[in-house]
Amino acid sequence: MEFTSNKMRNFVYFLTFTLICTYSTISRKGESTFFFDAICFKSNNYDSLSRIDVFILIPYSSLTFVKSVNSYSSEINLTITIKDSLGNVLQSKTLTKIVNEPEQVETLGFSAKFKDIYESFEVPSGKYLLEISLYDKNSSMKYTKSRSTNALNFSKYNFALSGIMFLSDVEEINGEFKITPFLSDNLGNLNRCFVFLETYQNNYLFDTVDIVYTILNFKGKEIARSKRLRLPIKQVDQIYFPLHREMLPKEGSYILKVFALKKSSTSDSTFKETEIIAVSERTFEISPSLENKVLANLEKSIKQLKYVAYQSDIDYINQATTKEEKLARFLEFWKKLDPSPSTDYNEAFEEYYERIYYADSNFKSYIEGWMTDRGMVYVVLGSPATIQKQTDFNYNRSYEIWNYSSRTFIFVDYSGFGDYRLYSPPTFSEKYVYRP
Repeated sequence: MEFTSNKMRNFVYFLTFTLICTYSTISRKGESTFFFDAICFKSNNYDSLSRIDVFILIPYSSLTFVKSVNSYSSEINLTITIKDSLGNVLQSKTLTKIVNEPEQVETLGFSAKFKDIYESFEVPSGKYLLEISLYDKNSSMKYTKSRSTNALNFSKYNFALSGIMFLSDVEEINGEFKITPFLSDNLGNLNRCFVFLETYQNNYLFDTVDIVYTILNFKGKEIARSKRLRLPIKQVDQIYFPLHREMLPKEGSYILKVFALKKSSTSDSTFKETEIIAVSERTFEISPSLENKVLANLEKSIKQLKYVAYQSDIDYINQATTKEEKLARFLEFWKKLDPSPSTDYNEAFEEYYERIYYADSNFKSYIEGWMTDRGMVYVVLGSPATIQKQTDFNYNRSYEIWNYSSRTFIFVDYSGFGDYRLYSPPTFSEKYVYRP
């Protein structure tokens, strides 16, 4: 898809869903139902106003489609609301979008299709809260996300920087730059990342600026600083530069601060306050993806294949003579189970290890949670429809009864320390199978 703007003379907004998948698991009707970002730029029409660009992406896999005569359709109502610092509604816009697909497979997310929406709002300077409410008409489910942003009266400053947009890719095509916005604050899973801003000058005072960015923790302590980068600029311009991955800190929440500086004769990253022309900042997070967590501990992840692979598969992976070959065989195993091999997203891999980690966190006993009987059933079959809990005080035993659509599992804790063992059926040896 393409987002275009009158002010974007050389840049074209371009968004691909496969890049979104690198940072967040797609879960039906879950936390990742949609993605959005809101960036503040100078108004195209009024010097005293700001423009808040809102980018929204809704994966098809998050929507509910209903079959009609010749196609599958989904209808959504999307409300974008802007509130001021006192909570008053300043602007609100409701959009109705209908998505039609001739083939059901497209609606399941196998081809990574999505619905994209771009809206722009002009506001005076101030602090704002943007709320996005998504109503899926076919499922009667409603989802809401929000984020805050600051709007400036850019005309008050001789030189100013817009809000910061993260990009996952920049590509030059026939003299235009195709940029791919990254609609998340989590940068932990990007192979490369760019920072995009607009620059504004009331008087054409500078034809070149030096850029330095710093990374601070939430206590305000600087933990990383870039070298100077010299960029030519016009009176109104767009700039971008790479955010060096080796500078990104470990897991946590941080602040990115971008400084536009007067041109200096030195390439040193240090600077004085008198050199600062303008500053822009935004928060970001580092949270490793599920795939990164799995691959970071490959030996353990191979052991955890016991509910999806046969022993011969595990032996084949472990017989690799090098770490690189072992990784290749591990990935080869999962590639064979990928229900959508034409995309970068492997639904089976993601679902399986999500269940492994959930079991590890919730069913831990004398052994790791994924190795317990409850963990085994959960990883293979997923969440039960209902769970009943009972206690036999005569024998000091606790029971959990897991009910699925056509079967029931009974677990008993003989010790009273949460060590639930499978009681009925007496054995369970099924393998995990991905079911969309």
